[in-house]
Amino acid sequence: MPPQPSPYTPGALAHDLPGRDPQMLSILERLAFLAYKRSLVGRIRVFMGPRGVGKTSLLRLAQREAERQRFATVWVTTGDERPLAAALADEFERLSRDWQSTVGAALKAALKTLKISVAGVSLGVGATEAQDAPIGTGRALQDAIESTVQGVLADDASGLIIFIDEVQSADAIGLKALAYAWQHLQAQPDGIPAIVISAGLSHSQDVIAKAVSFGERFEYLPITNLDPGAARHALAAPARDAGVDWAPDTLEAVLAQTQGYPYFIQEFGDKMWTAADYPAPGATLTLDHYRGALAAFEQSRDQMFRSRWVQATPAEAKMLEAMAAVGDIAVQRKDIAARMDVGTTAISMVRRSLLDKGLIEPSGHGKLRFTAPGFGEFIREYTDLD
Repeated sequence: MPPQPSPYTPGALAHDLPGRDPQMLSILERLAFLAYKRSLVGRIRVFMGPRGVGKTSLLRLAQREAERQRFATVWVTTGDERPLAAALADEFERLSRDWQSTVGAALKAALKTLKISVAGVSLGVGATEAQDAPIGTGRALQDAIESTVQGVLADDASGLIIFIDEVQSADAIGLKALAYAWQHLQAQPDGIPAIVISAGLSHSQDVIAKAVSFGERFEYLPITNLDPGAARHALAAPARDAGVDWAPDTLEAVLAQTQGYPYFIQEFGDKMWTAADYPAPGATLTLDHYRGALAAFEQSRDQMFRSRWVQATPAEAKMLEAMAAVGDIAVQRKDIAARMDVGTTAISMVRRSLLDKGLIEPSGHGKLRFTAPGFGEFIREYTDLD
Protein backbone atom coordinates (compact mmCIF):
# COMPACT_ATOMS: atom_id res chain seq x y z
CA MET A 1 0.00 0.00 0.00
CA PRO A 2 1.46 3.46 -0.89
CA PRO A 3 2.42 5.81 1.99
CA GLN A 4 -0.53 7.74 3.39
CA PRO A 5 0.21 11.49 3.21
CA SER A 6 0.13 13.51 6.40
CA PRO A 7 -3.27 15.00 7.24
CA TYR A 8 -1.55 17.81 9.19
CA THR A 9 -0.82 21.16 7.55
CA PRO A 10 1.91 23.17 9.34
CA GLY A 11 2.53 26.49 7.65
CA ALA A 12 -0.13 25.90 4.98
CA LEU A 13 -3.77 26.85 4.60
CA ALA A 14 -5.92 24.18 6.19
CA HIS A 15 -8.97 22.78 4.39
CA ASP A 16 -10.52 21.91 7.74
CA LEU A 17 -10.13 23.65 11.09
CA PRO A 18 -10.64 21.17 13.93
CA GLY A 19 -11.02 23.10 17.17
CA ARG A 20 -12.42 26.24 15.53
CA ASP A 21 -16.05 25.15 15.34
CA PRO A 22 -17.42 28.09 17.40
CA GLN A 23 -15.83 30.66 15.09
CA MET A 24 -17.00 28.87 11.94
CA LEU A 25 -20.50 28.46 13.32
CA SER A 26 -20.68 32.20 14.02
CA ILE A 27 -19.78 32.88 10.38
CA LEU A 28 -22.32 30.37 9.09
CA GLU A 29 -24.98 32.04 11.24
CA ARG A 30 -24.19 35.42 9.64
CA LEU A 31 -24.31 33.91 6.16
CA ALA A 32 -27.72 32.43 6.96
CA PHE A 33 -28.91 35.84 8.20
CA LEU A 34 -27.60 37.47 5.03
CA ALA A 35 -29.33 34.95 2.76
CA TYR A 36 -32.62 35.22 4.66
CA LYS A 37 -32.80 38.96 5.38
CA ARG A 38 -31.01 40.08 2.20
CA SER A 39 -29.80 43.18 4.00
CA LEU A 40 -26.53 44.56 5.29
CA VAL A 41 -24.85 42.89 8.26
CA GLY A 42 -24.28 46.06 10.22
CA ARG A 43 -21.05 45.32 12.08
CA ILE A 44 -17.70 44.62 10.47
CA ARG A 45 -16.31 41.40 11.98
CA VAL A 46 -12.68 41.35 13.10
CA PHE A 47 -11.15 38.04 14.20
CA MET A 48 -8.06 38.92 16.26
CA GLY A 49 -5.20 36.73 17.37
CA PRO A 50 -1.46 36.04 17.08
CA ARG A 51 0.17 34.47 14.08
CA GLY A 52 -0.20 30.72 13.95
CA VAL A 53 -3.72 30.38 15.37
CA GLY A 54 -5.44 29.88 12.00
CA LYS A 55 -7.02 33.27 11.22
CA THR A 56 -6.28 33.21 7.49
CA SER A 57 -7.34 29.57 7.22
CA LEU A 58 -10.60 30.49 8.97
CA LEU A 59 -11.27 33.26 6.46
CA ARG A 60 -10.42 31.03 3.49
CA LEU A 61 -12.70 28.28 4.80
CA ALA A 62 -15.46 30.89 5.22
CA GLN A 63 -14.83 32.10 1.65
CA ARG A 64 -15.20 28.57 0.26
CA GLU A 65 -18.43 28.08 2.20
CA ALA A 66 -19.77 31.46 1.08
CA GLU A 67 -19.07 30.66 -2.56
CA ARG A 68 -20.70 27.24 -2.11
CA GLN A 69 -23.81 29.13 -0.97
CA ARG A 70 -23.63 31.29 -4.13
CA PHE A 71 -22.31 34.47 -2.53
CA ALA A 72 -19.90 36.60 -4.52
CA THR A 73 -16.65 37.17 -2.61
CA VAL A 74 -13.68 39.51 -2.78
CA TRP A 75 -10.42 39.10 -0.85
CA VAL A 76 -7.94 41.79 0.17
CA THR A 77 -4.71 41.33 2.11
CA THR A 78 -3.43 44.67 3.41
CA GLY A 79 0.15 45.62 4.18
CA ASP A 80 1.64 45.96 0.69
CA GLU A 81 1.53 49.80 0.83
CA ARG A 82 -1.60 49.83 -1.31
CA PRO A 83 -4.47 51.82 0.27
CA LEU A 84 -7.37 49.65 1.44
CA ALA A 85 -9.92 51.52 -0.69
CA ALA A 86 -7.75 51.05 -3.80
CA ALA A 87 -7.37 47.33 -3.10
CA LEU A 88 -11.14 46.99 -2.74
CA ALA A 89 -11.68 48.92 -5.98
CA ASP A 90 -9.38 46.51 -7.82
CA GLU A 91 -11.29 43.52 -6.45
CA PHE A 92 -14.69 44.98 -7.35
CA GLU A 93 -13.38 45.61 -10.85
CA ARG A 94 -12.12 42.02 -11.13
CA LEU A 95 -15.50 40.73 -9.99
CA SER A 96 -17.34 42.74 -12.64
CA ARG A 97 -15.21 41.88 -15.70
CA ASP A 98 -17.88 39.69 -17.28
CA TRP A 99 -20.86 41.91 -16.49
CA GLN A 100 -22.69 43.10 -19.57
CA SER A 101 -25.41 45.34 -18.17
CA THR A 102 -26.19 48.81 -16.91
CA VAL A 103 -25.04 47.81 -13.42
CA GLY A 104 -21.62 47.15 -14.89
CA ALA A 105 -21.53 50.67 -16.30
CA ALA A 106 -22.68 52.10 -12.95
CA LEU A 107 -19.91 50.27 -11.14
CA LYS A 108 -17.28 51.48 -13.60
CA ALA A 109 -18.38 55.06 -12.96
CA ALA A 110 -18.30 54.53 -9.18
CA LEU A 111 -14.87 52.89 -9.33
CA LYS A 112 -13.50 55.75 -11.41
CA THR A 113 -14.62 58.22 -8.75
CA LEU A 114 -13.21 56.03 -5.98
CA LYS A 115 -9.82 55.67 -7.67
CA ILE A 116 -9.62 59.42 -8.27
CA SER A 117 -10.39 59.99 -4.58
CA VAL A 118 -7.74 57.49 -3.43
CA ALA A 119 -5.17 58.92 -5.84
CA GLY A 120 -5.83 62.42 -4.55
CA VAL A 121 -5.26 61.34 -0.97
CA SER A 122 -2.11 59.39 -1.77
CA LEU A 123 -0.57 62.40 -3.58
CA GLY A 124 -0.60 64.29 -0.30
CA VAL A 125 -3.06 66.81 1.10
CA GLY A 126 -2.97 69.61 3.61
CA ALA A 127 -4.32 69.43 7.15
CA THR A 128 -7.85 70.58 6.27
CA GLU A 129 -8.11 68.30 3.26
CA ALA A 130 -6.68 65.36 5.25
CA GLN A 131 -9.51 65.67 7.74
CA ASP A 132 -12.08 65.43 4.94
CA ALA A 133 -10.26 62.76 2.92
CA PRO A 134 -11.83 59.70 4.61
CA ILE A 135 -15.30 61.20 4.14
CA GLY A 136 -14.83 61.77 0.41
CA THR A 137 -13.26 58.34 -0.04
CA GLY A 138 -15.97 56.81 2.15
CA ARG A 139 -18.74 58.25 -0.03
CA ALA A 140 -17.04 56.93 -3.15
CA LEU A 141 -16.50 53.53 -1.49
CA GLN A 142 -20.16 53.44 -0.46
CA ASP A 143 -21.25 54.01 -4.07
CA ALA A 144 -18.83 51.31 -5.26
CA ILE A 145 -20.13 48.77 -2.74
CA GLU A 146 -23.75 49.53 -3.64
CA SER A 147 -23.04 49.15 -7.36
CA THR A 148 -21.10 45.93 -6.76
CA VAL A 149 -23.94 44.45 -4.73
CA GLN A 150 -26.46 45.36 -7.41
CA GLY A 151 -24.20 43.72 -9.98
CA VAL A 152 -23.72 40.46 -8.10
CA LEU A 153 -27.47 40.24 -7.46
CA ALA A 154 -28.13 40.72 -11.18
CA ASP A 155 -25.58 37.95 -11.73
CA ASP A 156 -27.73 35.62 -9.56
CA ALA A 157 -25.45 35.70 -6.49
CA SER A 158 -26.96 35.76 -3.00
CA GLY A 159 -24.99 38.80 -1.90
CA LEU A 160 -21.45 40.13 -1.42
CA ILE A 161 -18.87 38.99 1.15
CA ILE A 162 -15.76 41.17 1.60
CA PHE A 163 -12.79 39.44 3.25
CA ILE A 164 -9.91 41.55 4.60
CA ASP A 165 -6.82 39.79 5.96
CA GLU A 166 -4.04 41.43 8.03
CA VAL A 167 -6.45 44.28 8.81
CA GLN A 168 -4.04 45.76 11.37
CA SER A 169 -1.84 46.82 8.41
CA ALA A 170 -4.57 48.79 6.63
CA ASP A 171 -4.10 52.54 6.22
CA ALA A 172 -6.00 54.78 8.63
CA ILE A 173 -7.85 56.66 5.87
CA GLY A 174 -9.00 53.37 4.33
CA LEU A 175 -10.28 52.05 7.67
CA LYS A 176 -12.16 55.26 8.36
CA ALA A 177 -13.57 55.33 4.82
CA LEU A 178 -14.80 51.74 5.18
CA ALA A 179 -16.45 52.54 8.53
CA TYR A 180 -18.06 55.65 7.03
CA ALA A 181 -19.35 53.72 4.01
CA TRP A 182 -20.71 50.91 6.19
CA GLN A 183 -22.47 53.35 8.50
CA HIS A 184 -24.28 55.02 5.61
CA LEU A 185 -25.10 51.77 3.83
CA GLN A 186 -27.16 50.81 6.88
CA ALA A 187 -29.44 53.75 6.24
CA GLN A 188 -30.26 52.73 2.66
CA PRO A 189 -33.98 51.96 2.16
CA ASP A 190 -33.24 49.04 -0.17
CA GLY A 191 -31.55 45.97 1.25
CA ILE A 192 -27.80 45.70 0.67
CA PRO A 193 -26.93 42.01 1.27
CA ALA A 194 -23.27 42.40 2.18
CA ILE A 195 -20.90 41.68 5.04
CA VAL A 196 -17.23 42.38 5.86
CA ILE A 197 -15.29 39.61 7.61
CA SER A 198 -11.71 40.46 8.52
CA ALA A 199 -8.78 39.13 10.54
CA GLY A 200 -5.71 40.68 12.09
CA LEU A 201 -3.20 40.52 14.89
CA SER A 202 -4.18 40.78 18.53
CA HIS A 203 -3.86 44.59 18.67
CA SER A 204 -6.13 45.17 15.64
CA GLN A 205 -8.75 46.78 17.86
CA ASP A 206 -6.23 49.39 19.02
CA VAL A 207 -5.24 50.17 15.41
CA ILE A 208 -8.86 50.50 14.27
CA ALA A 209 -9.89 52.54 17.32
CA LYS A 210 -7.09 55.01 16.60
CA ALA A 211 -8.30 55.43 13.01
CA VAL A 212 -12.07 55.29 13.56
CA SER A 213 -13.84 57.29 16.26
CA PHE A 214 -17.12 55.32 15.98
CA GLY A 215 -15.78 51.87 16.74
CA GLU A 216 -19.23 50.39 17.38
CA ARG A 217 -19.31 49.61 13.64
CA PHE A 218 -16.77 46.84 14.37
CA GLU A 219 -17.28 43.56 16.23
CA TYR A 220 -14.07 42.18 17.74
CA LEU A 221 -13.75 38.42 18.18
CA PRO A 222 -10.51 37.21 19.80
CA ILE A 223 -8.99 33.92 18.65
CA THR A 224 -6.62 32.42 21.21
CA ASN A 225 -4.80 29.13 21.66
CA LEU A 226 -7.05 26.09 21.76
CA ASP A 227 -8.40 24.90 25.08
CA PRO A 228 -7.46 21.31 26.07
CA GLY A 229 -10.58 19.75 24.57
CA ALA A 230 -10.27 21.62 21.27
CA ALA A 231 -6.52 20.92 21.11
CA ARG A 232 -7.16 17.21 21.66
CA HIS A 233 -9.71 17.27 18.85
CA ALA A 234 -7.32 19.16 16.55
CA LEU A 235 -4.70 16.43 17.05
CA ALA A 236 -6.95 13.39 16.97
CA ALA A 237 -9.48 14.28 14.25
CA PRO A 238 -7.14 14.48 11.21
CA ALA A 239 -5.56 11.12 12.10
CA ARG A 240 -8.93 9.52 12.79
CA ASP A 241 -10.21 10.70 9.40
CA ALA A 242 -7.23 8.85 7.89
CA GLY A 243 -8.07 5.70 9.88
CA VAL A 244 -5.24 6.14 12.40
CA ASP A 245 -5.58 6.28 16.20
CA TRP A 246 -3.54 8.00 18.89
CA ALA A 247 -2.50 6.09 22.01
CA PRO A 248 -3.95 8.14 24.93
CA ASP A 249 -0.59 8.65 26.68
CA THR A 250 0.99 9.78 23.40
CA LEU A 251 -1.78 12.27 22.74
CA GLU A 252 -1.32 13.79 26.20
CA ALA A 253 2.46 14.01 25.72
CA VAL A 254 2.05 15.99 22.49
CA LEU A 255 -0.59 18.23 24.06
CA ALA A 256 1.87 19.09 26.86
CA GLN A 257 4.51 20.06 24.29
CA THR A 258 2.25 22.14 22.05
CA GLN A 259 0.26 23.98 24.79
CA GLY A 260 -2.76 24.56 22.57
CA TYR A 261 -0.87 26.60 19.96
CA PRO A 262 -2.46 25.57 16.63
CA TYR A 263 0.71 25.90 14.54
CA PHE A 264 2.65 23.67 16.96
CA ILE A 265 -0.18 21.13 16.99
CA GLN A 266 -0.02 20.85 13.20
CA GLU A 267 3.80 20.77 13.27
CA PHE A 268 4.05 18.03 15.92
CA GLY A 269 1.26 16.02 14.27
CA ASP A 270 3.14 16.17 10.98
CA LYS A 271 6.40 15.09 12.64
CA MET A 272 4.55 12.19 14.33
CA TRP A 273 3.21 11.09 10.95
CA THR A 274 6.72 11.02 9.52
CA ALA A 275 8.12 9.18 12.56
CA ALA A 276 5.38 6.54 12.12
CA ASP A 277 6.46 6.10 8.48
CA TYR A 278 3.21 7.46 6.98
CA PRO A 279 0.92 4.98 8.72
CA ALA A 280 -1.77 2.99 6.97
CA PRO A 281 -5.39 2.85 8.20
CA GLY A 282 -5.62 0.75 11.36
CA ALA A 283 -2.27 1.94 12.78
CA THR A 284 -1.78 3.67 16.14
CA LEU A 285 0.58 6.54 16.99
CA THR A 286 2.56 5.58 20.12
CA LEU A 287 5.22 6.89 22.49
CA ASP A 288 7.88 5.28 20.30
CA HIS A 289 6.79 7.57 17.48
CA TYR A 290 6.66 10.49 19.93
CA ARG A 291 10.29 9.94 20.91
CA GLY A 292 11.21 9.83 17.25
CA ALA A 293 9.28 13.02 16.48
CA LEU A 294 10.26 15.15 19.49
CA ALA A 295 13.73 16.18 18.30
CA ALA A 296 12.45 17.06 14.83
CA PHE A 297 9.64 19.15 16.36
CA GLU A 298 12.02 20.98 18.69
CA GLN A 299 14.35 21.75 15.80
CA SER A 300 11.48 23.12 13.69
CA ARG A 301 10.11 25.12 16.64
CA ASP A 302 13.51 26.64 17.41
CA GLN A 303 14.00 27.56 13.75
CA MET A 304 10.72 29.47 13.91
CA PHE A 305 11.80 31.17 17.14
CA ARG A 306 15.17 32.08 15.62
CA SER A 307 13.52 33.61 12.56
CA ARG A 308 11.32 35.69 14.86
CA TRP A 309 14.27 36.72 17.01
CA VAL A 310 16.31 37.99 14.06
CA GLN A 311 13.39 40.22 13.03
CA ALA A 312 13.92 42.24 16.19
CA THR A 313 15.88 45.47 16.17
CA PRO A 314 18.37 46.02 19.03
CA ALA A 315 15.78 48.04 20.95
CA GLU A 316 13.12 45.36 20.38
CA ALA A 317 15.54 42.60 21.39
CA LYS A 318 16.25 44.47 24.62
CA MET A 319 12.53 44.56 25.44
CA LEU A 320 12.06 40.91 24.50
CA GLU A 321 14.95 39.98 26.81
CA ALA A 322 13.35 41.99 29.62
CA MET A 323 10.02 40.22 29.06
CA ALA A 324 11.72 36.82 29.09
CA ALA A 325 13.50 37.70 32.33
CA VAL A 326 10.25 38.73 34.04
CA GLY A 327 8.14 35.70 33.08
CA ASP A 328 6.64 33.40 30.46
CA ILE A 329 2.91 34.06 30.71
CA ALA A 330 1.49 37.59 31.11
CA VAL A 331 3.86 40.22 32.44
CA GLN A 332 3.17 43.78 33.57
CA ARG A 333 4.45 46.58 31.37
CA LYS A 334 5.77 48.34 34.46
CA ASP A 335 7.82 45.27 35.37
CA ILE A 336 9.29 45.12 31.86
CA ALA A 337 10.17 48.83 32.02
CA ALA A 338 11.70 48.40 35.49
CA ARG A 339 13.86 45.56 34.17
CA MET A 340 15.01 47.89 31.37
CA ASP A 341 15.53 50.70 33.92
CA VAL A 342 13.21 53.11 32.05
CA GLY A 343 9.71 54.51 32.53
CA THR A 344 6.70 52.76 31.03
CA THR A 345 6.17 55.51 28.43
CA ALA A 346 9.72 54.94 27.17
CA ILE A 347 8.82 51.48 25.85
CA SER A 348 5.64 52.54 24.01
CA MET A 349 7.21 52.80 20.55
CA VAL A 350 9.09 49.51 20.89
CA ARG A 351 5.96 47.83 22.26
CA ARG A 352 3.98 48.98 19.20
CA SER A 353 6.60 47.71 16.74
CA LEU A 354 6.70 44.30 18.46
CA LEU A 355 2.89 44.16 18.32
CA ASP A 356 3.01 45.01 14.60
CA LYS A 357 5.51 42.19 14.01
CA GLY A 358 3.28 39.74 15.90
CA LEU A 359 5.98 38.82 18.43
CA ILE A 360 3.96 39.93 21.47
CA GLU A 361 0.31 40.62 22.20
CA PRO A 362 -1.80 42.35 24.88
CA SER A 363 -2.97 40.14 27.73
CA GLY A 364 -5.30 42.15 29.90
CA HIS A 365 -4.88 45.70 31.14
CA GLY A 366 -1.24 46.74 31.20
CA LYS A 367 0.04 43.24 30.48
CA LEU A 368 1.89 41.64 27.56
CA ARG A 369 2.80 38.09 26.60
CA PHE A 370 4.70 36.27 23.87
CA THR A 371 2.47 35.10 21.03
CA ALA A 372 4.07 31.63 20.80
CA PRO A 373 4.48 29.42 23.89
CA GLY A 374 8.12 28.70 24.70
CA PHE A 375 9.53 31.84 23.07
CA GLY A 376 10.58 33.28 26.43
CA GLU A 377 12.50 30.11 27.29
CA PHE A 378 14.17 30.21 23.86
CA ILE A 379 15.28 33.81 24.43
CA ARG A 380 16.73 32.99 27.85
CA GLU A 381 18.70 30.05 26.43
CA TYR A 382 19.71 31.80 23.21
CA THR A 383 21.03 34.90 25.00
CA ASP A 384 22.34 33.12 28.14
CA LEU A 385 19.98 35.36 30.07
CA ASP A 386 20.08 35.00 33.85
